[in-house]
Amino acid sequence: MTLVDDLRWIRSETRRVRKVARLRRAAGLAPFALTEARSRKQSDTLVVLGSGRSINRLTDADWQRLDRDYDTLGLNFWMLHPFTPRFYQFEAGPTDDRTRQLEDFLTERAARMAHVMMIYKDMERNQLDLSRLPDTTVQSLRVLNKVNLPVTTEPRLERALALVRSIGLTRATGLLLFARASIVQAATFGAEMGYKRIVLAGVDLNDTRYFWDEDPQLSWFSTAQPGTIHRTMDPTLAGVTVDRVLMIVRDQWLAPTGVELFCGHASSALHPRLPAFFG
Repeated sequence: MTLVDDLRWIRSETRRVRKVARLRRAAGLAPFALTEARSRKQSDTLVVLGSGRSINRLTDADWQRLDRDYDTLGLNFWMLHPFTPRFYQFEAGPTDDRTRQLEDFLTERAARMAHVMMIYKDMERNQLDLSRLPDTTVQSLRVLNKVNLPVTTEPRLERALALVRSIGLTRATGLLLFARASIVQAATFGAEMGYKRIVLAGVDLNDTRYFWDEDPQLSWFSTAQPGTIHRTMDPTLAGVTVDRVLMIVRDQWLAPTGVELFCGHASSALHPRLPAFFG
């Protein structure tokens, strides 16, 4: 990656950040702000709740600890799970049908999610039909803006992270970082929030099965991922697979500030590179 590549990437991301801001203002939605999010923080540990099958391995005692001792961030279709997180990060799409389904879930669970910070990402790619949502849900939405890091090669990703750190981009702007998958953005959310420990629970990455696949009441809900290889682990779709992205983010972004990164269970494809937090 050369200086010309750096400048081209910065210009592209600047245009995208401005586009998200325009779309947010046109929709009349509030922006995500770290100051507001930090006011809800009640722990030094953030447990990111992904949708992998290992979530079903959490015991009653684990759920009690999650509710009592840790802050939690649910991702995407976490709404299908009965546990209500403190923060919820989601995106619309990738198809119109999937977006309508998400809107239905948001409406059906509006009361339960009333006190959750609803972090709405990737608005420039797919947008909710706000007219289909309860007013209380619309008012609770916070539009997240971010910087997409290049993931064509590991050296390019490392160079971009070093550049972002050297100019203090996240501190100066409140933007979060994204690379390859929502869990990476969730990890940078945890770092910018000031958590000392970030746990990636239900981030299995070794197949395309989800916690709802083992629930007869949710058997109607099909996965959007075909095949057996999780798309973020497929090297044919991007140069750097998400497990490698996470290791680079851990080493270059989290560890220098003393943040520890864990996987949820030893069954995750991230173990033993990341220690298991549960069980």
